[in-house]
Amino acid sequence: MNLKGITSLTKILSKNTEMQMPDRTLYKVLAAIAVLLIMIPCTVIVGFISYVMTEALLEVDNPGGGMLFEMQILSAFSMVFGILVIFSIMFFSSDREHFVTLPIPVHHLMIAKFMYAYFAESVMEFLILISVFVGYFIAIGRNVGLTAAIHPVSIIASILGVALIPLVPMIYCAIFSLILMAALSKVRSTGVFYRMSSLFLFLFAALFVFSLRGIGEVNMENYVESLGSGDNLFLRTLNIIFFPVPWLSEAISRGSILYLLLYLVGNAGLLIILFYLGKLLYQRGLYTAASLGSSKKADVKSKDIVIESPFMASVKKELRVILRTKAFSGNCAYINILWPVGAFLLFHFTRNKGGIATYIRMFREGNDRAEMILIIVMIAIAFIATALNSLAAAAFTREGQHLALIKFIPVPFRTQLYAKAFVCILFTYPALLATDIIVCIYMGASPVKCIAFALLMFLAHIISMILGMSLDSASPYVDWDDEYSALRGNLNTFFNMAVMMLIALVVGIIAVLLYEVLKLPILALYIVLFLILGGATARIMVVGPARIMENMKKMS
Repeated sequence: MNLKGITSLTKILSKNTEMQMPDRTLYKVLAAIAVLLIMIPCTVIVGFISYVMTEALLEVDNPGGGMLFEMQILSAFSMVFGILVIFSIMFFSSDREHFVTLPIPVHHLMIAKFMYAYFAESVMEFLILISVFVGYFIAIGRNVGLTAAIHPVSIIASILGVALIPLVPMIYCAIFSLILMAALSKVRSTGVFYRMSSLFLFLFAALFVFSLRGIGEVNMENYVESLGSGDNLFLRTLNIIFFPVPWLSEAISRGSILYLLLYLVGNAGLLIILFYLGKLLYQRGLYTAASLGSSKKADVKSKDIVIESPFMASVKKELRVILRTKAFSGNCAYINILWPVGAFLLFHFTRNKGGIATYIRMFREGNDRAEMILIIVMIAIAFIATALNSLAAAAFTREGQHLALIKFIPVPFRTQLYAKAFVCILFTYPALLATDIIVCIYMGASPVKCIAFALLMFLAHIISMILGMSLDSASPYVDWDDEYSALRGNLNTFFNMAVMMLIALVVGIIAVLLYEVLKLPILALYIVLFLILGGATARIMVVGPARIMENMKKMS
């Protein structure tokens, strides 16, 4: 294996398939906001969970159980969300035709693409894993002693774990891709493959739900107890699938060099299997991918050509791009379903127990503080949901290499802009409205309050949408390699999320200060928030579209 050649290929792929951050002060500020409001809070929360679970499991003499569970959960998520990324990068990236003509062993190209995908997909997971181990060592240090916590083998094992835990699920994804692409040579369709991610997610979710059986009342205490006793079906199954991870857990918790060596051998063995399987199947898979791509031919008939308004034509074009592209449909359109479904599951299973039951009771009794909290939560959901689906922050990035057509098609900029905004509202706001209705039903809120929440959420949604489109129009990411790169490598979506979290935080702080410090009545709080969000919306609707259209004129 030519390691130097593979490393060079990996570097080339990394430079050509990620958006380079513009050298502007604004983007540096946005990067700082993203670090402060997304990356650091996520790592702190995960580290705290690791600390609490380790503290709880120390009582049943299983201190590594919580750490093992978190590592296995991360492995499962890596497999679910990595399968389509690996498939797309390995077989359907736009640079495929360029590389296969070069004098490069095809399996070396496969390993380089795999390594690029592995590092690109795992950056945030590396940070989360660091926080998992930090939380674990802090808990061990407080209860067992600093000497036990800083055992050299444990430290070395945790450092290696940060780098290697995402490797096994990604290897599984690559192996699965190779085998399935070989089978697709007869199936002649990628539809079967694109359903695999959903299938894996369903299987893992079903397994998790099934593991709740037999633990009694569903709460964190009982679930942690099942982890400590070793009776948790979900964890036992993941230990079999991602078999090297329990060895790493033993190496860290026991300071065992033997388990550490086993862990390294297990990872190396899987990597060797991938290498030789790629040597055997990757070329065949590339031929299959080429034949599948060339078989898609448009069949345009005279009856299919109709005359419609420029706006409707632009809307239909946006809908086709989003719904007919797996990456965009899943990450931009269908992801919005998570909000009403999540709200339903949260209240349906917890409305009669714990803190949620107490909160619902306080709200129904007319507690103004409980209502103030709900107002803040609903507004924050609208800001974050709009940024999360990337519909606005990738509105121009989705055009890719065809971005220049925006200037040349006989459709006014304003019409194209309104079409993109309409599609964002179409996919996002109905889901927000459904979430509002579900929350209000379970909370026992009156129809008037439900309508008030809906209006506040709509204002927050419009603000988030226009800011996202403004950000993407200023510096669209057009040189993406595949649709997943258009979302994953687009800094605009990441920065837009950070900005929306900051705005949601500011609005929340204002609401708390108005209620707690100025002692504003709850009705007056509604009015003030309407005025703030309404004024901001009016201002941004005047300035935002004009700025976006100016950016559209400069696109090339």
